Amino acid sequence: MDGNNWENLPEHILVRIYSFLSLSERLTASITCKQWNEICFSSPLLWQTFQFKFFDSKEFKYSKFLENHGRHLRNVEIQCHQEDKINRESACTLIRELSTLKVRRLEKFTIKFLGENPLFYAGHEFVDCLRDLFDKPNSDCEIQLPLKYVDLSKLPVAYSDDLINLLAENSPDLQSLNIQNAALVCKVSSGCIENVVNKCRKLRYLALHHTSVNEDIMMSLTEDGRAHLEHLSIDCRREEKFGKDITSEIWENVRRKIPSLRVTLAFDTSCPMFKVDAILKPEIPVQNLRLEVMSRVVAQIYFAAENYSQTLEKLSISTTGSKELENALIYLVSKCRKLSELHVFQCYISQETKQKIFQLCPQMKKCFMRVL
Repeated sequence: MDGNNWENLPEHILVRIYSFLSLSERLTASITCKQWNEICFSSPLLWQTFQFKFFDSKEFKYSKFLENHGRHLRNVEIQCHQEDKINRESACTLIRELSTLKVRRLEKFTIKFLGENPLFYAGHEFVDCLRDLFDKPNSDCEIQLPLKYVDLSKLPVAYSDDLINLLAENSPDLQSLNIQNAALVCKVSSGCIENVVNKCRKLRYLALHHTSVNEDIMMSLTEDGRAHLEHLSIDCRREEKFGKDITSEIWENVRRKIPSLRVTLAFDTSCPMFKVDAILKPEIPVQNLRLEVMSRVVAQIYFAAENYSQTLEKLSISTTGSKELENALIYLVSKCRKLSELHVFQCYISQETKQKIFQLCPQMKKCFMRVL
């Protein structure tokens, strides 16, 4: 037999090739020969990452899969078309079965709702099954790897303090947490987030709503003996008109203690403009600024140009068009040399201004301007 035949490829090379293929492509490749079939279904490395999809309103079909490969799963993403009750029930069944695996190596967990949110749907059953996943396992379950990355930003249900506290209590190695979802009301208190920060001292990425942040949390992030937070994402909405802002002194202290920290500040249409100006501080190391408020933001763009010139990389605005706005954008681009993405919605930007932007910032990756 010719030693250069495909069937003679070493197993580690085949596994590496398979790792770049989708599941359907791997299944097609598995029928090539017995060796490829065995590698496709028996190699643990190929089952460490898996995307579960619940789109077709069919009964739950992953029980056998979890029995055979559940112990290998490390990175799980769940996608669910939320309009259909069967899809939601299947997604909940999967989460519960993940929580009862005999051997669990789950490190990264992401769940995403797709499609329209059902009218008056609260999603309490998802909170319940997530509580099972985040809680201490049964005595016959062996957890070899704790959760390190949790992204709940695409699950539009209101999380409770007890759910997030449960995660913090049982996942001390947590490095990334995103609870910045589209629920109408944020029920996660600042006391809960302070508990998360104190329990999970390896946190490097944190995304949450402004109403859940206070000065004690910011100071806790600067304590000695913990990992330096790399990115803090804060979403500012209608609740902020009742909240207390973080002072410039606190931000200055955080920036001095964590010089590598970068911040995303997002303001949506429900956030009143007087709170936008109150929350923005010169001392914040803003990397990504989203002014999607549908109000005049010329002054805020000039403010960003003057104060975030060394850190700003992405800007997104929804506003009304004007010559003053175009001048502000040109000034911003001339000052912020790290700017790589600019998104402008809801207003017209002249071709001349676009050309000036690209001349000033040739490294711009995205300059997306759209009138809706």
